[in-house]
Amino acid sequence: MDFIGDTKIDWLKYRWYFIGFSLIVTIVGALDAARKGGLRYGIDFSEGTIVYVKFENRPEVDVIRRELRDAGIEGSVIQRYGSEELNTVMIRAGRQAGDGGELDEAANTILKTLENIPNNKLADASTEIVGAVVGEELRKKARNATLFALVAMLLYIAFRFEFVYGVGATVAVIHDVVLTLALVSIFNLEITLYVIAAFLTLVGYSVNDTIVIFDRVRENRKLVRRSSLEEIINLSINQTLRRTVLTSGLTLFVVIALYVMGGAVLRPFSFVLVVGVIIGTYSSIAIASPIVLWWRGLRKGPRRSRAKAKSTEARV
Repeated sequence: MDFIGDTKIDWLKYRWYFIGFSLIVTIVGALDAARKGGLRYGIDFSEGTIVYVKFENRPEVDVIRRELRDAGIEGSVIQRYGSEELNTVMIRAGRQAGDGGELDEAANTILKTLENIPNNKLADASTEIVGAVVGEELRKKARNATLFALVAMLLYIAFRFEFVYGVGATVAVIHDVVLTLALVSIFNLEITLYVIAAFLTLVGYSVNDTIVIFDRVRENRKLVRRSSLEEIINLSINQTLRRTVLTSGLTLFVVIALYVMGGAVLRPFSFVLVVGVIIGTYSSIAIASPIVLWWRGLRKGPRRSRAKAKSTEARV
């Protein structure tokens, strides 16, 4: 699989173009989210209604989804509940537009619609109301989980490599999450528990690509001592490029298949994975490596100034 060959691309030469591109996408996403009044949270993180319905015969989820959509219940999540022989489904629906958007009205609309399902009858039903406080608590836990993953990753890489590599990897992952959130807003996708799981998967995948490059940088710093750090980073990226493209390409093939064939429920989850794989691969080259170079230069600046001052004092 040598279709890429030995590359000698000066990646860091284009770092400001990469950073500029990321900033543009982020700003567009932020403006889009502001125009819409924020990100679009799913039922898991906002107010909503949960309806448990038991049918006399085995219910068809696609039929239920179509009937609810025709009745004006938008964005509902329908899942089988319990074992197959129970013939029970769980329906989650957020606050609906029209009729005041009351949660109990949405529950009544759902039950009335399901009473008219062809070739089936309701055997039992119950409803639950999820308030705004519960949704806010879940949003807080989701944010904390993501922050915990970022901090744990920073500490691990700082211990395993050097602190500067931990900073580079952490900034790259934050970049990936922010950029993916921008695209989620632009494409008007809901933030659900599935999407949060996809973001946590994205964090792990992105840092894996970055670690491969940083490990090669560490090795090359011992082997190519006379080269500058910029040359070593470019060399390391080119040496690992074949592995990066093959691994990301195969992963991308799988998640694209999931996006195409996974259905409406899994589409936001698979969308984040598709976008995340692409952005994670991009950031390991275009964001993490320039951050390491910048941080090293920042640290060397004061040292050079102190050394120059000492030299001047010695002459005097």
